[in-house]
Amino acid sequence: MNLDVTQKVDEVFVFIQISMGSKSFYIHEDGNLVMSQTVNAPFPGNYGFLPKTHHDDAAPLDAIVISEEPLSPGSLVKARPIGVIRLKGQITDDILIASVGNIKDISELPMKKINEITKYLESFKNLKTLKVLDCDYAKKIVEHAIKRYKKENE
Repeated sequence: MNLDVTQKVDEVFVFIQISMGSKSFYIHEDGNLVMSQTVNAPFPGNYGFLPKTHHDDAAPLDAIVISEEPLSPGSLVKARPIGVIRLKGQITDDILIASVGNIKDISELPMKKINEITKYLESFKNLKTLKVLDCDYAKKIVEHAIKRYKKENE
């Protein structure tokens, strides 16, 4: 699978690792899709990462894609950044929230959905939710992650 994509601040590509409603976690390894582990509860969104980005921990930026239907593991999905969930523990971790539908900002999501995602992430990553940030902040995080990747891979 080719993950050679061009990321943009307002339009990102997300490699899906866990489908919404699934407990199976897949990784991209040597061009193949490999089931890595199972998680305790069904995931409340489509979880993955943005290829060609590096977050502060030098790993690709994690993302949850909000969609009407589950997206297949291994698919590369074009989405719009709509917000960030910032988690805190021994580390700080930003999870990008993106949408493939008409939603343009995380504030347009029902609070029930946001709470469902934050509670799941707290359990999945063993961190606490620090705050939920808007679309403008999401774009800044994406821009930073793109620049960091380019700098580290020049």
